[in-house]
Amino acid sequence: MPWSDFADPYRRAVRLGGYALAAVLGAAEIVILALALNPNVNADYRAFYVDRTTTCLNRDATGSYTLGQTVSFRSDGAKRAASIKVCGWSGSAGDGTHSLGETSRLRLEIPPLGHGLVATLQMTAVIRPPQITQRVVISVNGVRAHAVTLSGKELRKVSFVIPPAALGEAKALDIAFDYLDGIPPTPAASNIYKRSIKLVSFRLDAIEAG
Repeated sequence: MPWSDFADPYRRAVRLGGYALAAVLGAAEIVILALALNPNVNADYRAFYVDRTTTCLNRDATGSYTLGQTVSFRSDGAKRAASIKVCGWSGSAGDGTHSLGETSRLRLEIPPLGHGLVATLQMTAVIRPPQITQRVVISVNGVRAHAVTLSGKELRKVSFVIPPAALGEAKALDIAFDYLDGIPPTPAASNIYKRSIKLVSFRLDAIEAG
């Protein structure tokens, strides 16, 4: 029997195997592409990594807090501040904690309330002439609470009442700082590196019923 009679079936088998492998690899690439275009991830991951609609990647963490306590965002309060920082902040330094990106968030537990709350913060603007102001919008649990324009390098004390609509039966406060005038460190830098404010301290106090 000629050798070709034995070789032909072998060649056909190899060829079919090659086609099958190519089909499997092609299908795998299609699946990978589909996942890349429409990954099955949670909303926070999608907003930060896929849709790029936020520069602040939410993490599932809530720090404990005692009303009337002042939290320092300088180096001396780094550990305490870290427990309530969610995203959009640098590490604590001697002059405070820089914001990073277009939004920063704090999250802290609160006790059951029979009264209102007032927030007091000390912060200063990050400026680069000719830009000498920073506009900051502060929301609590999704409710707009306060807006302020910081100017110059002077430390500013900002106080505002937490809106009753943000409290309700809430067991925690999620405080978001949105920055309208963030300054990128370089023209080519990503939005997640923009600087807007330095936060120096944070405090919540109960509003006693009159």
